[in-house]
Amino acid sequence: MKKYIKSIILSAVSISLLTGCQTELDTFNENPNDPTTTTPSLLLAAMELSTFSTHTSGLIRVSSIFDQHLAGTNIGQLEDPQRYVLSEQDVNNEWNTIYGTSLISGHILNRDFAVNYPYYNGIGQVLTAINLGYATDAWGDIPYDEAFRAAEGIRAPKYNTQQEIYQRLQTILDEAIVNLKKPASSNLSVPGSDDYIFNGNTAKWIKIAYVLKARFALRLTEVDSNAAQKALDFITASGISSNADDANTFFTTNSNELNQWYAYNVERRDYMKMGKYFVDYLVTNNDPRLPFMVQEKSGTYKGNAPEDYSTTSSSYIGGYFNPGLPITQKGFANPDWSVGIVTYAEAKFIEAEAKARLGQTAGAQTALQEAVTASVTRITGVAPSATFLANATATFDIANIIQQKYIALFLTMEPYNDYRRTGFPALVPNQNSTTKTIPVRFPTPSDERTSNPNATVVSNITSKIWWDAN
Repeated sequence: MKKYIKSIILSAVSISLLTGCQTELDTFNENPNDPTTTTPSLLLAAMELSTFSTHTSGLIRVSSIFDQHLAGTNIGQLEDPQRYVLSEQDVNNEWNTIYGTSLISGHILNRDFAVNYPYYNGIGQVLTAINLGYATDAWGDIPYDEAFRAAEGIRAPKYNTQQEIYQRLQTILDEAIVNLKKPASSNLSVPGSDDYIFNGNTAKWIKIAYVLKARFALRLTEVDSNAAQKALDFITASGISSNADDANTFFTTNSNELNQWYAYNVERRDYMKMGKYFVDYLVTNNDPRLPFMVQEKSGTYKGNAPEDYSTTSSSYIGGYFNPGLPITQKGFANPDWSVGIVTYAEAKFIEAEAKARLGQTAGAQTALQEAVTASVTRITGVAPSATFLANATATFDIANIIQQKYIALFLTMEPYNDYRRTGFPALVPNQNSTTKTIPVRFPTPSDERTSNPNATVVSNITSKIWWDAN
């Protein structure tokens, strides 16, 4: 398995090097004098590994600092995001990983293998939607319709508006569901161990596709009056029913396959600490997830305030993703722990918010209880006490649903998206920053600005993206 993963990593790197970001994206395997071949299996595995990287690295680190789950300190490059400074050079790697491996691989799967490998293509379409969602939620308008078409002479793709991208997301997922529902006999071969998330289980992928449709529908509550009903319909159709349906990252203890949170912490131990708002909320509410999410420091749990860049007394991230270990052994000693990408808990939070917006109060409370229970069980290994659950879900308005979701979806981008969309939790910005305003987008990468004359260039990270109309 390790040798196979290494070959996939090399394949992914090769795709990135051969394609670049916006030039020659379609011609890397078309040179008749030096043919390069690939397979749907390699493309799928490369997409998944690239998605795991994006989901556990810079994009999430920075958004988690902005929404105060985490804090950057004064000994590394994360002090700038803590001060609400993010330059166009800071985000090149994130953009290039999404476009240079994930989306190009999905494009080739759809272009070359759609007819004979609908399962591979369907999973690739779900992963495409995940990565396209990362990109548009960070940068707003992005290239898609004209991306990866260098072979047709399009070397400076025009940008799609974010509204158009959100339409594409739903269409891509609809097509994925159709592909994944086809009979196995329609495939020349089907995914198995090369699918690190579900080992080729198409029924689980269909559930994830519907939850993503619900995620993206609910994202538009400020610009679509029917967003809540659409989201509820998609969740109902998903059939997702337990934590066993979660789509998670996959890592090993091999040096080339480590969880990126772990790897970053080993290499840059004090660059990143816990955020005070997040830690204080867990402590105040006697949350059973506290010792799993936050590493105890000198007998207590402490986070840095937005204005605090010190490293001496505040806590590190806990290692709760390996529930088999005693709490005292948890932490970054677990290089292979997984992170939820799309989860049952998220699905229930979406259901709770949708029902609350639609006035279905009893259903909203039940869904919220199920969401909190799913999160606590996943993280601690046991269901929450009746007392904690009653206290956490006594209020089931939008504010508390988002608050509880903010806790549960720690180390993902969703809390940052929810904060921009709803204004919850009610965070106080860093008062020592220049803007005194929490950033609400990422700047256009410098690589894109200098190589694509059709790029929609935005440098002001306090200017709102389309769906953030609140």
